[in-house]
Amino acid sequence: MNTSTNQDIDFEKLPSVDLLDYISFKDEFPKEAEAAFVQFCYRFEKDLKRKSEIYCNKYGYNEVVALEIAHCTFARVWKYPTFDKDKSKARDLDKGILIWMYRILYTQIIKYGEKNTCAEPTEEEDLSLVRNADELLAKFDIPDDAEAKRVVVAKLKTIERALTRLSEKHRIIYFTYRAYRKEGKKVPRTITKLLRDKLSLTQKSVNTYYGDADRHVTNYLDIMNNGQA
Repeated sequence: MNTSTNQDIDFEKLPSVDLLDYISFKDEFPKEAEAAFVQFCYRFEKDLKRKSEIYCNKYGYNEVVALEIAHCTFARVWKYPTFDKDKSKARDLDKGILIWMYRILYTQIIKYGEKNTCAEPTEEEDLSLVRNADELLAKFDIPDDAEAKRVVVAKLKTIERALTRLSEKHRIIYFTYRAYRKEGKKVPRTITKLLRDKLSLTQKSVNTYYGDADRHVTNYLDIMNNGQA
């Protein structure tokens, strides 16, 4: 990274991932970080505002709130520029960054509904309960390929249909577990605590609800697959 005081940096020409790198060094190089952030916002502002308006319209919020939510999202990017290009499935890195920001945006909208202000979690990663297939989809890094995306969306909608026979607690616990559980690892303790607190359950009950929902979904998918065979 170029931090020489004797050479101006042309932030307009830098790749977006490099702008995030400069932003991450805001404590060491505040002027460069601010300049990079200004360019980053200029580059993604139009797309983020449009997506914010779409999401906010779905939840009954007006354009003023949509603009505030977009600003909240950029504020989170400034504080936590944690996009990981190695984990992005998008063919274009700018597209991958947008998908990453859309997830932050969605969380900001959910938090806004609870507090009427920007979310400011203590964790680096914004955390919220996931209540349905659409919210789970927003947490995923969906492949850029249209057909691959169609397959993912179709499967999530099928799972959602399977869960309609169970209680709301079953659905919330199942979708939240699917959103935050990494392959081969347990659900983070912050999430299990959130579920216990929000749903007024013991951890044993949370585990039971998830186990019931998981078996129900597995059986439903088996029936669907056998019927199509």
